[in-house]
Parts: sequence; structure tokens; C-alpha cells
Amino acid sequence: MSRYSSLPLCKNCQARPVHVDRGRVHDFCGRTCASSYYSPTLDGGQPTQSETCLLCGSWEKAWVNGKLSDFCSKKCRDMVFTSSPLLLEIPATNDEFRDVSSLFRAAWKHPPAADKPIPGSVVKMYKIYSRESHMKRFRAYKEQVGNPRRRWHGTTRKCRLGDDATRTRFCSDQYCGMCGILQSSFQLSKAHPAGTQSYQRFGQGIYTSATSSKAYDYIRNEGGSPYLTMILSEVIMGKECKLPQEDHTLKKPPAGYNSVVGEPGLTVNYDEAIVYTNDAIRPEYLVVFEPGS
Repeated sequence: MSRYSSLPLCKNCQARPVHVDRGRVHDFCGRTCASSYYSPTLDGGQPTQSETCLLCGSWEKAWVNGKLSDFCSKKCRDMVFTSSPLLLEIPATNDEFRDVSSLFRAAWKHPPAADKPIPGSVVKMYKIYSRESHMKRFRAYKEQVGNPRRRWHGTTRKCRLGDDATRTRFCSDQYCGMCGILQSSFQLSKAHPAGTQSYQRFGQGIYTSATSSKAYDYIRNEGGSPYLTMILSEVIMGKECKLPQEDHTLKKPPAGYNSVVGEPGLTVNYDEAIVYTNDAIRPEYLVVFEPGS
């Protein structure tokens, strides 16, 4: 059962429910707030040095069902989910920022080249909150099919969204692939048929890669930003059909499979992960990084 409930709010932070222990309802959500409330300071309710709520940034993140939430309270959580789609900045001091940055670096497999230098620092990172209507379908598909994976995706960016924390509004340019994905998730109907604007080795699907430098090939930075962006997504692969050679005729996975993996081999140099339904993928992080030199 979730720790978010109709219990009274903490006497100190006024953000999280009070702690209940063996039937006793306490005045505070935890020891930190209790100690802070009784400390001899003018502002007994100062936040701690732990990771803070991604929305309000004022109070410590709450633990829910044994996992660290993104938010301090039900109020902040509900405000985000009723306002989605939206982006929330992840501070560089957070474990999430460090973990995703490390994954981005580790997944860069291409050797340095003039047209693909090793990227510079990750300067900003945002958590992506998709519409709840899409998330319900995604969660149902994930429960049914399983095998979630994190995969990278590069696309066209016609704006400067993400350059800094003041630039988090989606642009209205219909050709901005990034804002389209962040607002409406991935749409199979917008995938370009093979032979038109993109080279799709395994038919008309939604393409991602475990290799960040592979996803880099598809970045088009056309909004005047000094930075580049890449999306890290959660992809439900289910049973994977591994193909070392192209098959442009595919419109769905081969019978008995849920996805296709283009494995390095005959005509594939770096891995590709392809799903053929919108419900199999959700954008999770927007990574903003300096181009290499």
C-alpha cells in the first residue's frame, strides 16, 4: 500500500504525510523534520541536503513502496501528472544525473572522427513526464510483454528547448522531432517510410539503439543551440528477433516475436532496436550535451 494517504501533513514541512508507527500517528513525517522543528533556529523547517523534489525543489524526496520518489508529496506528484506532458530538470548532484551521464559515455562506441568527435560534458538533464493516457497503455504493454531496455534516440531539434532551465516549453514547429516526441511520445505514423527521409533497415518501425554514438547519427540541430540533445527511452522489447542483415519489407516483427534487433554482422555495423507499436516505448530522459571538438 502506498505511503501517500489522507493522513495529516507533517507539522514541519507541511508537504508529506505524518509517520505512523504501530498505530501511533506522529506529528512529523520523519526524524529529520522532527529535529528541524525543534532546532533553535528562526526557520526550523529548512530542507535537508538530501535529493529534493523535482517539482518544488524545496523538500526531500519521499520513499514510496521502498523506492525513492521524484517528489516530496502527493500534492507535487499530482500536480506533475495533471500537467503532463512536461520536463523537470534533474540537478547535476543527483544520482540519476550521474548514472545517465555515465551510461551516455559508456554507450559511445564509435572511434573519434572528424564528423563524430567524442562529445563534451552533459550540461543539462531533464526527466520526461508523458501524458497519463500514453503511460497507461505503456504500463499495460510492459506488464504483458516484459523485457524493458534503455535505448538512445537522436532526432531533429528545431528549437533551443533544454538549453537551460528557463527553456522547457515545447515549440510549435511541426518539423521539430524532439518536441513532437516529448509531447506525444513516439508515433509510428510519423516514422518515415524507407527510402524517403530516413534509412530504415528493418522497415517502418520506431528505432533506438543501445549505442549512443549510433543515435548521434540522426541528430539534426537546426534551432541555433550551441548544445546537442539525445533522448534516452524505456523500450519494451519482449521476445527479440535478432537479424544481422537488413529487411526493408518489415511492418511488424516476424511471427512469434515482439521486436527486432539489428545485430552487427553482414550489413549492420552497430546495434539497432526496433519496435512496431507506440505502446512499446516511452521517452524517459532528455540529455543536453556539448558537441565534441
